[in-house]
Amino acid sequence: MPAFEARSRDFEAAGAQVVGISCDSIYSHEAWAKSLGGISFPLLGDIQRDVVKRYGIHWPELNACHRATFVIDRQGVVRFVERYGRGELPDPLKILAEVKKLG
Repeated sequence: MPAFEARSRDFEAAGAQVVGISCDSIYSHEAWAKSLGGISFPLLGDIQRDVVKRYGIHWPELNACHRATFVIDRQGVVRFVERYGRGELPDPLKILAEVKKLG
């Protein structure tokens, strides 16, 4: 997510809203954001796993979620999905290009 923070103005200029969602608590999110010196986008805590289950990224063996990026259009339709393995991180430039495809 720090890479997305570094490109936050580019996403904003493209008309996109970056949102981080994880199964961590808001307290964990707060500590993580503080360790980075703050972030400009919201972090949502899905401690009940409702969102990750709906989006198909729940990892039941660990009661966690897989890392993934979703690009959702203004009508709420998922237009792009990319999942990542352990240690893999999304490329914000690739995601930005997907956002720009939406116009």
